[in-house]
Amino acid sequence: MKPPVSVIVVNHNGKDCLESCLEAVLAANPAEVLLVDSGSTDGSADQAAGDHPLRLLTLGGNRGPAAARNFGLREASHEFVLLVDNDVVMESGCLDHLVAHLESDPALALVQARSFLGSADGPVHYDGGATHFLGLVSLRNWYAPKEQAVGGRLDDTGVAISLCCLGRRDELLAAGGFDEEMFILFEDLALSYALRLSGRRIAVATDATCVHKAGTEGLSTRGRSRTYAARRTFLHSRNRWIFMLTHYRWLTLLVLTPAFVCYGLVHLAFVGASGHLPSWFRGKAALLKLRSHLMRRRRSIQALRTCSDGELLVSQDLTFNPGLAEGGLRGLTRCLLAGGLRGYWKCVGWLL
Repeated sequence: MKPPVSVIVVNHNGKDCLESCLEAVLAANPAEVLLVDSGSTDGSADQAAGDHPLRLLTLGGNRGPAAARNFGLREASHEFVLLVDNDVVMESGCLDHLVAHLESDPALALVQARSFLGSADGPVHYDGGATHFLGLVSLRNWYAPKEQAVGGRLDDTGVAISLCCLGRRDELLAAGGFDEEMFILFEDLALSYALRLSGRRIAVATDATCVHKAGTEGLSTRGRSRTYAARRTFLHSRNRWIFMLTHYRWLTLLVLTPAFVCYGLVHLAFVGASGHLPSWFRGKAALLKLRSHLMRRRRSIQALRTCSDGELLVSQDLTFNPGLAEGGLRGLTRCLLAGGLRGYWKCVGWLL
């Protein structure tokens, strides 16, 4: 008999996508469905609560997916919890496969479903990833055609993307849950790293699949576009450093400083060319205001540590949206940066 599962669906103004998400969730027959609404103004949450057997939880404002997921984790009745974004549609059997994997291995803390972009025949979108030492996610099979995607039924990964993943409620909360100051972006990287610091494993299940549809308005970068939202620049500028300052050892931060500077200059040039310098500076100003939070969070995360940063970090190709840095000066800069970073990691990675 499979264990009961609480499904936590996070929603903000999901009028165009929430219905299909919930239909797929309810078809999987979970023990409990919690719809956590983060300040919707389009009536989507109330409509869903009236149409479906679920429990509606409201945050009273748009506090972001991180806060919404934590609220759902605290309210969940069962130990197995499935986190689902409102623009995700699970394929048949997705939940059963995730439960089977998590139940069979007590060392697993989090299992992510493989997601396809737009439709079940689309390219792979999120398929787990590795934690690049720059404090970024090197995504696996990013935009790979379905038939070319690599991987077995269950593969260990460094990061589980939280659009559709199953975990154990108490373990996720014990690792600090999602950092609510991040709002969105980097929050799943941070939780994944905290779980791995505590000695737990993370995996992606390729036999559990879902479809990722709409994306987050004003944030998502989809398709072959050179656009990069100003809001994403702000969140990247702030949240990447929230993650590194709370999760890396001081020695790690010191040793990797030259690489941080090199990447930072390249990223700043990209930001400037995109016209988003004000957003970048606002992100750094917001980071400075979080000094007390950073120190508190750092103490709690470091208390989990059972391994070194060098055991968790890697040097792999950086992930770019298709079309964003494939040719011309941007493409050349990308290649030079990647080569320099790989060389630097070979020189200093052993110190960590």
